[in-house]
Amino acid sequence: MRGRRSHGNVFIANLPSDLSEARLAEAFDPYGIVLSAEIARDPATGARLRHGWVDIATERAAKAAIAGLHGTKLDGSRIEVRPSEKPARKAAPAAAHPTRPPLHPAAVAAPEQMAAAAAAPMPSRQFVVERRPLRRRIDPPVR
Repeated sequence: MRGRRSHGNVFIANLPSDLSEARLAEAFDPYGIVLSAEIARDPATGARLRHGWVDIATERAAKAAIAGLHGTKLDGSRIEVRPSEKPARKAAPAAAHPTRPPLHPAAVAAPEQMAAAAAAPMPSRQFVVERRPLRRRIDPPVR
């Protein structure tokens, strides 16, 4: 749900523990189109944590929601609303990856082999589009 990069991501802290995602989306609805609302969960237990994210359609709507909801009470808790600053994921080195075995020196291709493989033409794929006539609905003449 959160894979796509959007300018309308908003982070919310200090949420009530019993708040539903639907109620969170409902609170942000007056500021713009809510694309998604997500409350963080503990990966080990699945219990709800007291923070979450709301994805609003535009950056302008997100700024309006931040200005309007920061410091307000939502179901008894004073919430903090700010732009989401999700850090970029860093790729782990191949040897440190827990599920990937380390590369054997003999398995690494020489630069000449890599250049030859890059220069080889890729096989073309043929896609066939099936075409069928559409059934036409003929309305009776209007009298």
